[in-house]
Amino acid sequence: MTDVRRALVVGGSRGFGARLVNRLSENGWAVTATGRRPRSDTSLVDRVDYEQIDLAADTAVRDLLEFLRSLRPRLVVFNAAAYPTAEPDLAECEVVFRVNALVPHHVFADYLPGAECTCVLINSDSIYHANRTSGVYAASKAALRVLTSALADRCRGSRACAATLLLGPLADERKAKQFERIAQQRQMTPEEVEKAFLRRANPSYVVDSLIDLEACVRTVEYLVDLGTQANGMLCRLDGGSAGSLL
Repeated sequence: MTDVRRALVVGGSRGFGARLVNRLSENGWAVTATGRRPRSDTSLVDRVDYEQIDLAADTAVRDLLEFLRSLRPRLVVFNAAAYPTAEPDLAECEVVFRVNALVPHHVFADYLPGAECTCVLINSDSIYHANRTSGVYAASKAALRVLTSALADRCRGSRACAATLLLGPLADERKAKQFERIAQQRQMTPEEVEKAFLRRANPSYVVDSLIDLEACVRTVEYLVDLGTQANGMLCRLDGGSAGSLL
């Protein structure tokens, strides 16, 4: 291993992924991001490398695995996700499961056991409260959670680890703009709208504000610092959405 701390963020072109990429870069990591969109459509800083990879493509497993082997990162964060329409057909469901669960499992099952690497797979609190419109997405993330445990078992006795960071409602730019618009319409403050949203979204939430993206970044770095002790770890920043027993 070289002294350069290399990180790869799969699904790092926008939202939390882009924030994570830019902050890791600020903190001294040599970061590469991948995403479906071209570099020109991202908000990544210039010093970050970027590779356009479509995880829904037939060559996704091969392409991502080859890229990992050439890069040999100390940290890999799998943040990519496919979101289905409200009433997806079978073909769309297959794409969602492929991107969200099957591709990462196949790639990391091959790569991790022989690597010195912390792999953090981003999951969602949707697995706790699926409904008729979110069920397919939630099921794909539940599959990822189970497969991450299988990856951790593969890493047993090696210098690699596989951990889950499970996130609840994030304070992304899209939500902030939505809350501001609703606040203007209803003559409320954005903070009041935010609290009302959380109360209605999930009665188990015990937070009054959306989860800050910076807290997510710090948690990823904490998992890296733990090294192989983080293998199999489930770290929740979900606002208590799982209820009191999990």
